[in-house]
Amino acid sequence: MSESTLYPILKRLEGSGCLTTYSQAHNGRLRKYYKITEEGIRRLGEFAGEWPQLKRIYCYILGEDAL
Repeated sequence: MSESTLYPILKRLEGSGCLTTYSQAHNGRLRKYYKITEEGIRRLGEFAGEWPQLKRIYCYILGEDAL
């Protein structure tokens, strides 16, 4: 995954309250760190619950057997 893909996703997750960020110096450079929030954990659980149905749809489209 490239930076041009990853960072917009992280920014969107932060904007929706799923992540928080903080900066900290590391080896003389300021680094940005991400932490999942309670809302992020809740939404991740929702996604995990929906995943089996999404997988069946993807497999149907690809003509594969859903495991």
